[in-house]
Amino acid sequence: MRGLFQSALFARLAGARTLSTTSDSLTKSVTAAAISSKLPSKAQVPMPRGKFTSPSVFLQTIGRGCDKFAPKFKTWEQLFSASGEVMKHELGIGPKPRKWILMWTNKFRLGIDPYFIPTSKKHEIKRVDRLARMKRRGRT
Repeated sequence: MRGLFQSALFARLAGARTLSTTSDSLTKSVTAAAISSKLPSKAQVPMPRGKFTSPSVFLQTIGRGCDKFAPKFKTWEQLFSASGEVMKHELGIGPKPRKWILMWTNKFRLGIDPYFIPTSKKHEIKRVDRLARMKRRGRT
């Protein structure tokens, strides 16, 4: 009985060692393939579809005040090729709308047409209270 247990244990260890060697070589080959292949440095610019033919329509549809940034994006290609750094430094877009625009451009690339998502009432009430408090203190 003991010999059977030892041989089963040895077989498990030998299998694990073989599996480890296999996974190491697989990792090396996948890494080499990734390095040697030419990966696109930037995501592709999708073709306009449906009612989304201009940056202004796109930004107006996603809401949250992004439509005021429409003049900063002259073309469809500029909207979809602008990175977060470009939007921040060159176009002067703040963090919240910048993240919102980047999220929706990525969803559009994946085939999801933009739609309006309103802010929650809870956040809207907090914002109104904060503005009223600032006004009372004279910090407008």
